[in-house]
Amino acid sequence: MKHLLGILIIVASITFMNCEGRRTQSQALSKSIEKFKKTVNFETNVYIPKTYIEQETDTLLSNGYHVKIKTYTDTSNAVHFSKIKDTINYQTYYRNFKFDISVSKDNKLIYHERFDKKKVNKAFNYSTNLVSGSELYNFDTLAVLKSINVNDDPTYTNMVLIDITYAIPESDRYASHTLFIDEKGKSNIVQIEVK
Repeated sequence: MKHLLGILIIVASITFMNCEGRRTQSQALSKSIEKFKKTVNFETNVYIPKTYIEQETDTLLSNGYHVKIKTYTDTSNAVHFSKIKDTINYQTYYRNFKFDISVSKDNKLIYHERFDKKKVNKAFNYSTNLVSGSELYNFDTLAVLKSINVNDDPTYTNMVLIDITYAIPESDRYASHTLFIDEKGKSNIVQIEVK
């Protein structure tokens, strides 16, 4: 019995000595990969649009109005989104646009305005005071110009309508507005739809 107890002690000692906490190759590789992911970050910057863009539309309406709209990239003002995927930190910058609107009637300039993001926020009631969950929440900081065009609805004979849409990138949220300009150059902006 003494011999059996002695052999059992020796076997147990050898077993414990061989169990040093070593890892298998796959465990060691997994741990190295996790450590690498924590220490190495790749960052990529994307600008939309990539470079300065300028576009001008010149429209002559059947009711005698002549409308010029010039849109151009505001290279110093962008909306920033960041997301990490597979250890790559994607930094996406959606540039805002400025736009100029000129309206003439019978070769006489009746309206000329230049809009930037600050002026749009004021005109369209995009405010920092809006509570989370309200229709226009974050439009003051995150929305960028999606489209602007002349509305050629023939029922408006004594005015010009310009449709303007702002949207929040990487979401389905947008707000559509119509700018009404009458024959005396007075303007009014009406919110049409918010989603």
